[in-house]
Amino acid sequence: MRPFSSWHLTILCTLLITLFVFWTFFYVYNNEDRNIRSLEYDTVWSATNGRTEFYKFSNSLTRFLYSRTQSDLDDARIKFEILLGRIDTWNSGSFKDFLNETPELIPVFSALRADLDYLARALFPSSQETPEEVLPVLARASKKIDLISGTSYQSSIERFAGERQKFRERLMNEKRIVMGLLVLAMCLLAIVMRQNLILSRANEKIAGVANQLAHMAKHDALTALPNRTLLDEYLNQARREMTLNEMVLAVALDLDGFKAINDTLGHAGGDALLVSLARKLQKTADSLPGRNLVARVGGDEFFLLSWGQKNRLRIDETVARLAGIFEVPLETSIGSLLVGASIGYAVAEGTRELDFVTLNADLALTEAKARGRGTSIRFASQMRSQLERRLQIERELPVALQRRTIQPNYQLQYNLVTGQPVGVEALARWFHEEIGQVSPNEFIPIAEASGDVIELGQFMLKTACRDVQRLPGHIRVAVNLSMVQLLNDDVFDLVETTLRETGLPPRRLKLEVTESIFMHNVETVSSVLTNMQNLGVAISLDDFGTGYSALGYLNNFKWDELKIDRSFVNACEVSSKALNIVSVIQSLAEKMNANLLVEGLETSEQVTIFRNLGCRYGQGFHYSRAMPIEDVCAWFSRNGDRAGVKADIGSAAGL
Repeated sequence: MRPFSSWHLTILCTLLITLFVFWTFFYVYNNEDRNIRSLEYDTVWSATNGRTEFYKFSNSLTRFLYSRTQSDLDDARIKFEILLGRIDTWNSGSFKDFLNETPELIPVFSALRADLDYLARALFPSSQETPEEVLPVLARASKKIDLISGTSYQSSIERFAGERQKFRERLMNEKRIVMGLLVLAMCLLAIVMRQNLILSRANEKIAGVANQLAHMAKHDALTALPNRTLLDEYLNQARREMTLNEMVLAVALDLDGFKAINDTLGHAGGDALLVSLARKLQKTADSLPGRNLVARVGGDEFFLLSWGQKNRLRIDETVARLAGIFEVPLETSIGSLLVGASIGYAVAEGTRELDFVTLNADLALTEAKARGRGTSIRFASQMRSQLERRLQIERELPVALQRRTIQPNYQLQYNLVTGQPVGVEALARWFHEEIGQVSPNEFIPIAEASGDVIELGQFMLKTACRDVQRLPGHIRVAVNLSMVQLLNDDVFDLVETTLRETGLPPRRLKLEVTESIFMHNVETVSSVLTNMQNLGVAISLDDFGTGYSALGYLNNFKWDELKIDRSFVNACEVSSKALNIVSVIQSLAEKMNANLLVEGLETSEQVTIFRNLGCRYGQGFHYSRAMPIEDVCAWFSRNGDRAGVKADIGSAAGL
């Protein structure tokens, strides 16, 4: 677009300034005229109506004075109220300004108000005023009202005459200015016609840019595939147009290990892979029946929507073809790359199901990724139920913590050789009134994600330290510390304060942690755990043999106990390799001067197997389930000496 020349700008600015001055001048004067005329009209109108209302009242009052009937009195009162309302308007607004401009009327108006006050007394039923006394007052008031209204009318006539002359003079000025504006308008018209051609060309360029921006708003910048916005528009179109014999298949794909590719090859390598995959997906979609849309909705997440006849869409075949893309390397700008994908898919056979089809596919994808790489899963209704249950748990977890409906239960830990209890493990249990028993595997991860696990951990630690003091003195309590708690700055102060406030000897407390905590900050974690050991608290490595198990973690800290995960218990019954692994762990624990405790013992055969392997301590349903502290106390009361410390249980001091 070409810029204006200086003379163009000069003419345009001159015209605009002139228009502004002209508009301001006449707008102000016209408004002023209107306001003055309006005020004058209001003044005359108020005066006229005041006179009219007075005469109505005068007639009603006169009639009452002679008749002394209730109906005439009521009528006179009504007319008097109306008159007072009118007289009140004389003491405000434009009429008051008129009175102030006419000083000789001010005492007249005051005398009128005094006459009205006198006349008001004549309206009382008990009034003794006679017509001979009241009528002269009415006459005086009538003269005052006539004087005020007449003066107002005469003043308005004089002012209107002056305004009429001013109007004639302004009209001539307006004509002169209009002629000048017409000349300027012709100049502006010439400028506008010249610029119109320039603007039309500029509009063509803007339209092209707008189309490009509209395309960018609905497409992914990297792969040029539709994005979430266009995906939603496609679904809205399906809602409007889908027939009874049609359906929509939604397939969600998420790459497995894409972060590792980015870390290894850089973002350029990751982008090259995404571009190649986008082309492959689009090519596959084009070969499928129906109306298909491939969209990139996230970093490495893609969606395929296939809309077509129910008898033509092959759901399993479509998913299989998509999964087949990842069976061979993808050719990218940096070479061949092999990558896997997890797939979740859902079907909408009616317009009502379209509202949830992409969400259902996402839920299926989440389930597929949880089951392992390269998995394809179709949406099932229980997935939504699981999501709703999780959301309900997320909402009500803070309430449960506040109301203390999450309570510790205690599972006994035994010496496998003597069969005597040596400790208890505090396990969080939550019974919800609506959804029943909520597993710790459900609410603990949610508590960790929300930060509520800190409050939960504090409550569990303090309660367990109080409860264990109700048990025999040789019984220790094991309390789990989450990663979030352990990385919290005040966890050591919490343990120290809890021991001091509850009076529990530190030797009776054991804190259990998992290997995953060392993945974040080995030095910090080791320092905190060492400080706790210096208090006299035992530290146990939970779920040993699973997850990150590495000898480096054993070397970085002196453990008091290793806990073998329950997964080894079942394995040892059928696998000699598992037996050998447990035997190695037992030997390792002995060399580390650490106790070894087995979780998940459910049968006497399992107890025998691990006792023969040299394991001394264990817990599980074979011995007891987790119980409230009252039940644990009752158990010790019932079992008496069998629950006491035997001579060979002194070796349990390491627990």
